[in-house]
Amino acid sequence: MPLAAKRGLSFVSLSLFCLFLAPGAGATVFRDRAAFEAASQNLHTLDFESVGQFEWWRDTIDGLHFGFAGLGAYISTRPGQGKVLVANYVPEITLLRIDLPPGTTAVGLDQFTRPMEVVTSTGEKVLMTQGDGSNFVGFVSDVPIAWLLVTLDQPEPVQPGVLDNLTYGQKRAGNEPPKPLLLINSLTGRAAAFESVALTAEPFTVATTQMRNLSTDGATRVTLLVAGVRLDAPGEEAFVTARAVDSQQRVFDLPVEDVGPAKNLSWLEQVTVRLPPELSGAGDLSVSVTVRGVESNKATLRVN
Repeated sequence: MPLAAKRGLSFVSLSLFCLFLAPGAGATVFRDRAAFEAASQNLHTLDFESVGQFEWWRDTIDGLHFGFAGLGAYISTRPGQGKVLVANYVPEITLLRIDLPPGTTAVGLDQFTRPMEVVTSTGEKVLMTQGDGSNFVGFVSDVPIAWLLVTLDQPEPVQPGVLDNLTYGQKRAGNEPPKPLLLINSLTGRAAAFESVALTAEPFTVATTQMRNLSTDGATRVTLLVAGVRLDAPGEEAFVTARAVDSQQRVFDLPVEDVGPAKNLSWLEQVTVRLPPELSGAGDLSVSVTVRGVESNKATLRVN
């Protein structure tokens, strides 16, 4: 069966693909990394040791955006800390916003400058001081955490924020596997999906010309973007299914032919499905993906 090529996704293009986030409803605060990790799953960590050149004018790492109002960050090697991320500052204020991947419900970091505040989009604010005994602060929430703000407003000389081991993922719900999150185009409210060879957006057709098809059957393959799960192990496609529901509530299975991580974003997965011929002329469809028995949210795409 044909496999969709893994395509690199830039932050600019990905910025169109975001989930509609629920209003902030509070998060649990952790000052111990081990306790935070026990309450989380599907974690990714940026330790900055493996990050190449990064200055304020190149403000994304792994698709995460670092910066606010022209203030960015840079990577520096510091005694006893190795390579760390340093937040730029201006007189009397340090300010660094970290925009997190869609569907993040667990995030933590080591922050070495005292005092310093860490604020979340869900409303938590932690003041880190010299006497609190921990470099770590983490948050686990029932709703997505869209961003963190590392900041301090005080008389000069203000200190830069110094960050390491930024960790992000999902809240653990007992022994249940994480829920996949089907990404939605924020401009249209429809599925973030593209034809797997030509990378064209909807509307799709069930058949594709040979010039735009890597298979001999002529069927169209559509790639869906999914966050919140990991599909990088061999054979993962056996645990992934997809389906579409039309306006008459008829259900169609979408054969899953390939799954795996996006080329340059560790937290983003691609699920490529084949459009069956019976979907010809179906119009708008409600599509979902199920991973290890847990169904995603639903998103709309069109098949003419």
